[in-house]
Amino acid sequence: MYDVAIIGAGVAGSSFALKIVNHAKTVLIEEQDFDKNIPIRTNIFAEHNRPYLKEVDWNDKNIFPIPHLRSNYMADTANGVIDSTKFGIPLGNICYTDRLIEFLITQFKDKGGETKFGVKVKRVNRKGDHIELTCDNGEVISTKFLAIATGSHDFNLQKSLGFGVPDQYMGICVHLHGEEAQLNENLKWQYVFHLNPKISTNGPFFINKGVERAFVGFLGKMHDSPSDLKDKLERILQNYKRIQPCIKNLKKGSDVTIGKISKHPIKEFSGDRMLILGEAAGLVTSFFYEGILCGLVSAQVGADTIIPLLEKESSFSKHELRVYDSEIHRILLKNYFRNGNACEYLFYTDASYVRSLWNHYCELIATDITSQRYIYEAYINQDLANHDINKDRYVGEKLFAKLPALSKITLSPRFLRAMMI
Repeated sequence: MYDVAIIGAGVAGSSFALKIVNHAKTVLIEEQDFDKNIPIRTNIFAEHNRPYLKEVDWNDKNIFPIPHLRSNYMADTANGVIDSTKFGIPLGNICYTDRLIEFLITQFKDKGGETKFGVKVKRVNRKGDHIELTCDNGEVISTKFLAIATGSHDFNLQKSLGFGVPDQYMGICVHLHGEEAQLNENLKWQYVFHLNPKISTNGPFFINKGVERAFVGFLGKMHDSPSDLKDKLERILQNYKRIQPCIKNLKKGSDVTIGKISKHPIKEFSGDRMLILGEAAGLVTSFFYEGILCGLVSAQVGADTIIPLLEKESSFSKHELRVYDSEIHRILLKNYFRNGNACEYLFYTDASYVRSLWNHYCELIATDITSQRYIYEAYINQDLANHDINKDRYVGEKLFAKLPALSKITLSPRFLRAMMI
């Protein structure tokens, strides 16, 4: 009998496991065999993540190879650059997320945690004072408490337990490789965020710059086929003029990855003896797709919720676990998510105005130092619960003021609605 079982060993699951392992007999279960291979990823890792990952040394160059100094919100006509050197500390780090997960799992094991990798949980049964997990290898795992951190891979378990399911989309990504001098010539920024409705009406085309590699991708539609996504990515890399200077002389790797990405939080994150963590709960910012931040926040809040309950040998009732939902709402949803929700409403649509509006937005960032500062502060703010939405509103009002008169008339209802979200 385990005290805690965790299904899913991504950022949310592995960080949660490490945070609680000193307080509970814990098992970490992952369908992929992470003992053999953890998929390689290059992600931005904003400074506001720091309070939720105190177990890792931010100066570890194996995990964080370079600082994140500049972001480029790229339009057809402008580069809206946030340059941290103008304002203070870096925006964060670039993260080799596979190495981060490997570190978290290694530390978890060193502290006595158990892992079961290459194992799929097929069924979850409630048994009064415990939960039973039936695995595809025939093993049955008993646990007093269950955390589901399966990301967007499989929602069948949480559906079977009465939890909601977030909205899902298909995404594609791949690494491009080249000499470091070439990458530095191509990319003066560690992060490129570019909107073009012809590429996607659900998200950006992104570039994350690492050392001798860049990670690129975009979000498609839920029913896009893998072959369609691959063909579209190839056309973008070969022919899309706006990004060619960013990828010049870089070679596409063999690690093309296609999978689901979720967003829009489900209504409830907890139930009797259970929590849903991270992306499985739809905890991803709806415009910028910050899954790592939300995974770390949910892991920390989850640990803070159950450790006191473990110490008093609780039955982990839904009533006792409601504090988890309340804290997720307080830290993420009440204020911090609102700007992303508003931007999603304005930009993620196939309406004809989007490309022009995105050009105006990036031109605003390029020319308005106050807007630059406010966006910079969003990256480094470690008190997410007190995120200042008035600063988001300032940027929105400045954007509206830049629009031509006819666009103001046409888009004013949409801007007003966005401000109310």
